[in-house]
Amino acid sequence: MSIVITGNPGVGKHTVAKEISNHLGLPISDINSIASNAGLFEKNQDTNDVDISELKKIIKEKISSSSLIVGHLAPYVLSSNQVKKVIVLRRNPYDLISVYKKENTLKKKLEKIQVVRF
Repeated sequence: MSIVITGNPGVGKHTVAKEISNHLGLPISDINSIASNAGLFEKNQDTNDVDISELKKIIKEKISSSSLIVGHLAPYVLSSNQVKKVIVLRRNPYDLISVYKKENTLKKKLEKIQVVRF
């Protein structure tokens, strides 16, 4: 069974994952990296779409029984029998604005904040 860290972009998933990995000695599996390496991202005008059904298959093959899985797509590609614990990171949407400005992706991510707020 794996530990999963999920949450909105910019909340610190990878930062927390590194600390947990160092403490528990678990390998980190980054869902976005797995999807990208498999060529599953389809870049559209304003979004990056992912073939979720194909990613589920790849994740099932690649993830070991004791690993640390990181990514906001986790709820869409993992089943409950693959997961021992889930950590959902949240952050005030207004605090995320400064994070997104630093990443130069303000417009796209501000739209996500609007969705999170409501």
